[in-house]
Amino acid sequence: MSGAVWSVVKFKVKDGDEDEFVESHDKFIHGLSGIRSFRVIQLDDNEFVHLNEYDDMDAAVEMQIYGLTWLDSVTHLLECYGEERTHAYSGFVVKDYKSLFDYLPD
Repeated sequence: MSGAVWSVVKFKVKDGDEDEFVESHDKFIHGLSGIRSFRVIQLDDNEFVHLNEYDDMDAAVEMQIYGLTWLDSVTHLLECYGEERTHAYSGFVVKDYKSLFDYLPD
């Protein structure tokens, strides 16, 4: 498979460390490359999600080392999910509805 790749990573931040976690992204974004879009969303008071769209699998793999280095720098702010620091998923785009309005009836 080829084409765009999405990565979704969920974090649980320790109480009181939410602002520091969000601010840590100001430095993180300066090293991003091969990425179409990057969003940080908040699910509730302590959980956040990264939504990353990469040009292709090569770009996603290239960013892994950079992302893990950043993750190491914020681990002290996180609560683990059992043995894991994050819940992470990635995959190829199989259907793209960039403009949903193109698919709606007139």
